[in-house]
Amino acid sequence: MALLEINNVSKHFGGLKAVDQVSMSIEKGQIYGLIGPNGAGKSTLFNCVAGTYGPTLGTMIYSGKDITRWKPWDICKLGIARTFQVVKPFQTKTVLYNTMVGAFIRTPNRSEAEDRSMDVLKSFHLADKAHTLAKNLTIADRKRLEVARAMATEPEMLLLDECMAGLRPNEVDQTLDEIRQIRDRGITIFMIEHIMRAIMSVSDRITVIQFGRKIMDGTPQEVAKDERVIKAYLGESYAAA
Repeated sequence: MALLEINNVSKHFGGLKAVDQVSMSIEKGQIYGLIGPNGAGKSTLFNCVAGTYGPTLGTMIYSGKDITRWKPWDICKLGIARTFQVVKPFQTKTVLYNTMVGAFIRTPNRSEAEDRSMDVLKSFHLADKAHTLAKNLTIADRKRLEVARAMATEPEMLLLDECMAGLRPNEVDQTLDEIRQIRDRGITIFMIEHIMRAIMSVSDRITVIQFGRKIMDGTPQEVAKDERVIKAYLGESYAAA
């Protein structure tokens, strides 16, 4: 049985169909990619899964439970954590404080939340910056902190919204290693990314959407060769490469 089933989900804003009857099935342990042009509806679909938006139509089933109308905090408690495309940590608070915000969803005990958060920061090579103010971090470390805060909620599924945007090539490679390590811990990953070499190399399956509608899903190799995807998103130069 799939860990997450998205069944004909639509999200309308007035007359705009931001997401239009999208379906997909994500198995436990997969890294599942979501790609498409800017404005295709990718982040809107993430917001539906995370409970920020209620779908206009369709259902979402997670671990056998219908979460279609659940609130974000209940979805997070169930095991789905997410990052945001534009990272906005608490700038005047420490890295440890920011991470503890996530940990408190699992425990009300401050000492326990701090211990859990420090363990997460160690795994993301941020322990030496635990008492650094978030505003003083590099963009790469802010991205890493965003993932660490989500991981502090102890998720079963992690939604990554362009966690590599703005990074240098070596930082992208480091992030890919960290994503694989998260998957190796048994956490399922659903990710949006525009860096094609990154998402093609790490994903087990990929869904492509355009104008809110799914136009293709398959393995990275299948997606890269699909004429609809090449025309809508990848371009002939990518296909040739």
